[in-house]
Amino acid sequence: MKERLLHTPEGVRDIYNDECAQKKEMISRIEKVFHSYGYRDIETPTMEYFDVFGYEIGTIPSRELFKFFDREGDTMVLRPDFTPSIARACSKYFLEDKQTIRLCYEGNTFVNHSSLQGRLRESTQTGVELIGDESADADAEIIAMVIESLKNAGLNDFQITLGHVGYFSALVRDAGLDEETQEQLKDLIRNRNVFGVEKMISLLDLDEGKKK
Repeated sequence: MKERLLHTPEGVRDIYNDECAQKKEMISRIEKVFHSYGYRDIETPTMEYFDVFGYEIGTIPSRELFKFFDREGDTMVLRPDFTPSIARACSKYFLEDKQTIRLCYEGNTFVNHSSLQGRLRESTQTGVELIGDESADADAEIIAMVIESLKNAGLNDFQITLGHVGYFSALVRDAGLDEETQEQLKDLIRNRNVFGVEKMISLLDLDEGKKK
C-alpha cells in the first residue's frame, strides 16, 4: 500500500523542475497574446453540475466524465472542457450585455478516457471564447490570434484545423448513422485519427458519394 502511494493514478502525472517552469512560461506567453486582443480572464469551478455538460452537443461523451455526488445527492462532474462552463457563466453574469464578450481562460480539465492511447486524463487547457459576434471578422480574429499565440509560444511548424459541429451533424444525419456510430466517429475525429476515420467510413453501408 505504501509503495502504491508513491505513484500517480493511471492517466495523470507530476510536472516539476524545468518542465514545470517551461510550461508556466509557455502559458504566460500565450495569455499575453490573448490580453493584447482585448480578452479578459475568467475562472470557472473545477466541478460543475452534470447537466452543464451532460446534454451539451459536441462535448465529451457522458461515459467519459468523472462523476460523483455532493451531499445533497446532485450529480457533479469534474469539468472536461471549458466552453460549457463559460457559456453557463455568461448566461448568469453577461446576459444583459449587448456588446461582444471576449474571455480567456487557463486551467485543468478531466476526461476519463476509456482507452488512453497516450492521452492524459488530466490536462491543462488555455483558450478564449468570443461571444456575441457571428461575423467573418470574428472568425478571422480567432484564427489570427491562434497563429500569433503559437508563434509566441515558440512554435513555427504547425497546422491549424477548422471545423464546425453543425457541418458534422448535417453529414451524419444525411448518412443516417445511428447514435453509437456517430459517437465512435466523433471520438476518431477528436483524436485526429484520420486513418481510423477512413477505415470506419469504408466499412459503413453508404453510397460512394456520401463516403467522400
